[in-house]
Amino acid sequence: MILNLPLSYANLRNIFVLGMGISSVANTIPRPKIEARSPTLYTPVAFGLGAAPLIDSLQPYSGTSVTLDSSTPVLTLDYAADVAGFPYFEVTSLIGSATQIELKYSEQFNGLKLDSGDGPWYLTPTILAVLYTNGLSNSFRTETFNITTSGKTESFFIQGGQRWQTMELLSNTSVTISNIGFRASVEINPSDTLVGSFSASNDVYDGLWSLGARAVQASCVEADSQPSTWEISGDGALIRGQYPGTSALGMNYGDYTMSFSTKISRGGTGWRVAAGPNAGYGAYFVLTSNGPQYLSTDNATVPSDSLITTYGFSIVNFYLSSAPPLYYANPFPILDNEWYRVSTAITPSGYNISVNDTQFAFVPYTTFLPYVNAGFGGTELITTGSWGFGPFQDQAAYVKDVEVIGQDSTVLYTNSFTSTDILAEYLVASNAYAVCLDGAKRDREIWIGDFSHTAKELAASTGRYDFIESMIEFTFAGQFTSGPAAGIVPMQDSMGSAPEYQSVYYPSQYGETDYELFFLLTLGDYYALTSNTAFLSKYWNGTKLLVDAMLTYLDPSTGLLANSSASWFTAQGQQNATAPTALFATSLQQLAIVATALQDPTTAAHYTALSANLSTAINTQLWNPTLGAYSTALTNGVRESDTSVLATAFTIRAGIANSSQATSAVQALDSLFYLIGYKDSTAVGNSATTQLSPNVQGFLLESLFLAYTQSNVTAEVVVPVLHNLLDVYWPRMLNQNEYFTGASWEYVYADGSPGIGMFTSLCHPWGARRRMF
Repeated sequence: MILNLPLSYANLRNIFVLGMGISSVANTIPRPKIEARSPTLYTPVAFGLGAAPLIDSLQPYSGTSVTLDSSTPVLTLDYAADVAGFPYFEVTSLIGSATQIELKYSEQFNGLKLDSGDGPWYLTPTILAVLYTNGLSNSFRTETFNITTSGKTESFFIQGGQRWQTMELLSNTSVTISNIGFRASVEINPSDTLVGSFSASNDVYDGLWSLGARAVQASCVEADSQPSTWEISGDGALIRGQYPGTSALGMNYGDYTMSFSTKISRGGTGWRVAAGPNAGYGAYFVLTSNGPQYLSTDNATVPSDSLITTYGFSIVNFYLSSAPPLYYANPFPILDNEWYRVSTAITPSGYNISVNDTQFAFVPYTTFLPYVNAGFGGTELITTGSWGFGPFQDQAAYVKDVEVIGQDSTVLYTNSFTSTDILAEYLVASNAYAVCLDGAKRDREIWIGDFSHTAKELAASTGRYDFIESMIEFTFAGQFTSGPAAGIVPMQDSMGSAPEYQSVYYPSQYGETDYELFFLLTLGDYYALTSNTAFLSKYWNGTKLLVDAMLTYLDPSTGLLANSSASWFTAQGQQNATAPTALFATSLQQLAIVATALQDPTTAAHYTALSANLSTAINTQLWNPTLGAYSTALTNGVRESDTSVLATAFTIRAGIANSSQATSAVQALDSLFYLIGYKDSTAVGNSATTQLSPNVQGFLLESLFLAYTQSNVTAEVVVPVLHNLLDVYWPRMLNQNEYFTGASWEYVYADGSPGIGMFTSLCHPWGARRRMF
């Protein structure tokens, strides 16, 4: 598709017709035939050699051999945009008997300057809902290799998304390296080769379209393309340094003794007890050996021949709520490649750790209690919760013969760890479905609400409807069909899990109730894109069951969505809010069309009536003439004095706002504009850390075109907002080399930098513009 039009009043309708038409055009384009491909290799486009990471004066890279020595120990590699896969390199010559090389990865350049790369993803206090998980990838953004011979070396782990990489020589030797890159774990093709494409006379607009095209390619993974991070054999599970996998079977167990046999292959072994369903938040222990350590090891953080204990997510502060680690010297040496029996007893006052029946430490609960975050389960997690396994960075150990014994000597659990059947239980099974992740680097989880953006981006770029269908199939496979959660589908799921374990994570990982509504929206969008009734008919009963579940959240006194057990992401957690109720209305409108296509007129009439009732409830209670916009929510039956972007966007999309209301609401967006973009709500203050969400503004962008074409809002009203989005806000993802990844971002600060600092995902489909083009 070629677009040679300036963003002007006169051409706004033409832009809309050409842009939005991609959805219907995509229906007529044959879907690409997916064939087995030889492994793709992503190689750098430029490199630099020096004493520190370089961003300027890089040279083109074409497999050139590079020598690292004491004067130039750091090789900087630039892949031009985010890539993903298994890192590899080839050593062509080596001076000395062995050398150690540290690889570091980052989406933004400044991560290369940090000891940990752009990980291991420290958390700011404002983003406590994002949980750190295994993600079938390397939990760390640095890794060290001990090289003793020439030849090719490949990492065991996937690195999910990075533009930048360094290789640093740690030892006082010299090594020549060639053929560096990543064996691909996803297939990323240039945007101009995709089924859907876009071209404009404005190069910036070309670049903006490509952001989403790359983000979905890097974040959507084929079935079985992300292998398990555990290796199972007759010796048990070989577990390399990673975020621990936690059993789904022991979340309600307490006051038990967990024992396992372990053999350290390198550095140490790690485990959990009393771990909750929120990414295994709980007590964590690392037992280190007296064997040789890598030169990159921080001996103050991970001393040899020691027991390290903490509470939270890791011994380094992944999350601000993690407790400072405690250190205990081992009573006797722990040797590499020797089997030991480790036991951890949860006693009335602390954790009692023993090795081969010798006590190594007693850790009182009082040490950890001040650091326990109630948001992750409360203080009961001190003694109640499951167990898990995962050594720390660059460590590796075997684990087998796990046994859990209750206080009354009852055997609660036993497993030899010699069968791959355990992998899904510990959330580390290979992905059985083709799925789209929230982000390439993080979160490498399946958030069904965020997929609402991704599905349309897939349709408009890669044409991979099979990903959309697989996501729908995956989501319904985990639907609850009975009990208090009947109808609910997984809101946040892990690739490495399985449907039979879904109930374990309810309700702790179902904290955004309107994500269920976004899934309903995706079902309607899928039909609008494909008219595929044969596929949707398989899930029609499940769809109706989910709608019924959502109806239980309606407040009978207001007719709006409100329930003490619900939290609404689209309304900053408020009840009786405009945005989620309007989102439900839109979903029902679309599903009524699906019902008609499926020859279910009763359901079609029911959904049409429900949508009309929701629209009336919003208009009569939440339109605020003083604001000239919809209030964010009702408080004690009174309209709030705040409005939000999504209150405007969703009421326009649902057709709730009439022409006058839509015009006024778009004009009122001026009160939300801050420096480069729109704040989620007028309740959000202005500061250096104000988040300007591309997710939210993506919904706004779509609604502006609908306002113009369907609500008769004039170009004079719409174009200034479009200008702010397309010429001011999104270009920040293009025009800053140190942050550019070729993909859309998760969040943006008002100064145009990544919006959660180093933690920000810079390859996040929810940050791309929706089906505009």
